[in-house]
Parts: sequence; structure tokens; C-alpha cells
Amino acid sequence: MTAEIPTVFCIIPVRNRKEITKRCLEYLGVQDYPKLHTIVVDDGSTDGTGEYLAQCKRPNLTVLKGDGNLWWGGAMGLGMSYVSGLAKDRDYILMLNDDVRIENNYVSILVNESVKNIGSVVGSVNRDESTGDILDCGYRIDFWGMRFLSLGCITGERVDAISGRGALLPYAAVRSVGIIRSKTFPHYLADLDYTCRIRESGWNLIVSLKAAVFVAAERSDRKICERGWFARYFSGRSKDNLAHRLLFFRMHGPWLLRLIALPRYLVMGGGRFARRISLIKILRDKVLETKIETAVNLPQKPKTTE
Repeated sequence: MTAEIPTVFCIIPVRNRKEITKRCLEYLGVQDYPKLHTIVVDDGSTDGTGEYLAQCKRPNLTVLKGDGNLWWGGAMGLGMSYVSGLAKDRDYILMLNDDVRIENNYVSILVNESVKNIGSVVGSVNRDESTGDILDCGYRIDFWGMRFLSLGCITGERVDAISGRGALLPYAAVRSVGIIRSKTFPHYLADLDYTCRIRESGWNLIVSLKAAVFVAAERSDRKICERGWFARYFSGRSKDNLAHRLLFFRMHGPWLLRLIALPRYLVMGGGRFARRISLIKILRDKVLETKIETAVNLPQKPKTTE
């Protein structure tokens, strides 16, 4: 008897990116995997995304609605809660962002890699959309230094956490650890916290060198960072949010390091913060000096008399 093919439930949080969301659904629509169910969580879009999704007649597409306050973590958590009433342990959840490009055998590769590696969680290689260069292959966590280190695609490297831009999770793993902690990590770090929790519960994390998501190389929180250092380090939508990073290292790693996470963070994080602010000041001063020198060296227009 042939084993039943597992269903892959693909959860995609979206908000106000109608054309990007549309393109992502087109990529999923041509996947060669035979049992794919897409769940789009629209978190209060106001740009026509909701109307597009309402009239979208794609098979095996479910649209869930948010009020604009879910953010990435809440949207992914809502999708997971929905899937919990449908999935069996042999099925999978695929975390995916809408701002990626994928090949038409992407889902099949992820499932085959998981089966081949005895039900492992499988992440994707993140590649630069314009050049194809590798950006990362998952993360190793430096618990002592309180840092997330992007991995190169070297066989045998330990993977501690995986980006939610493309991560295939056996539903049995999801059921064993529960859904994502969206209250603690409403946006960034929600995916790294969740996949780290799964690894800590005994599941193996790997990154498939054959499965790639093509993404923009620039920071996804670029607009937040452009608002200044306060937004960069304290906004809930910033990757560098200091409180969220402290919480992460209070929850993960060796117990002794967790207990002294706050004083370590104040020392290490404070030092890094001061160095970054100093570097920003130096760069700003150099730019200002260059502008002054340029202005001084500009040829002066001769004065004319009437």
C-alpha cells in the first residue's frame, strides 16, 4: 500500500503589499507538490489586498483576517491555530513570507529533505534576489556573546534557528511545542525563538542547499532604522529591539547564562550600543566635513553690478 502524501499547510502573513502578495500566490499556484493548502493571514490591509484575496478563486486557499495589530508573530500564530484543527502529525506547516521568489519544485524539495532526514525541520537558503548570492543558511546562536550568527552553507554546521522566510515544520513538532509566542515576540525574533524551541525539544534543524528563497538583500526593517537610533533599538518592528533580544537570551541557552542574562546584556549590549553610536557619529561628522570642503572648493560666481 502506498503511503498517503502529507499535506503542506503554507502560512503567509501579509499586510498592504498587494502586488507582492499576488506574485507570491502565483509562485505557489505552480508548485509541483500535489497537496498544498495556502493560508493567507491578511492583517488589516487597506491597499486592496483584502479585496483581491476575497475574489481570488485559487483552490485550497484560505484567507484569515486580522485587525492590523497582529504583526508577523500574531499572524503566524493565528494561522497555526487554524491549522491545528486540520493537520495530522504526518503533515507539515510551511512558514513563508510573501516577499520571496521560489522555484516551482520548492515545496517538493523541502518535503523530500525532511523525509530523507527522518522528519527534520527544514529551512531554506536565503539568496539575494538580484545577484543570487547566498545571504544566510540559518543561524548559530552565540549564547555567551548574545549574538545571532548567520551560517554559510557548510555541510555539518550546527543549526540553532531558522528564518521564517521559508521553514518547513513537521506538524508533530508544532503540536509538541505549541504555537508561536506572539505576545513575547510580536514581530522579529518570533521565528528564531520558535525554531530554537523546537530544536531544544529534540527535533533536528537542517537547511536544504537545494531549496532557496530569493529575497531583497536590504534590511526588511530599513524604514524603521531610517527614523533614527531610538526607533532602531526600541521599536517593536526593529530587528535590533533591545528588550526582545534580552528576553530571547533569558529564555534560551545554558541555565546559568539565562540567570545572569540581564547583567551580561547590560555590559555586552551597552558596549556594542556605545560603539555603534560612536561609529554613527564619526560617519556623520565625516559626511559633514566632506560637504563643507565641497562647498568651500566650489568656484565662486563673479559678482555683477547693475
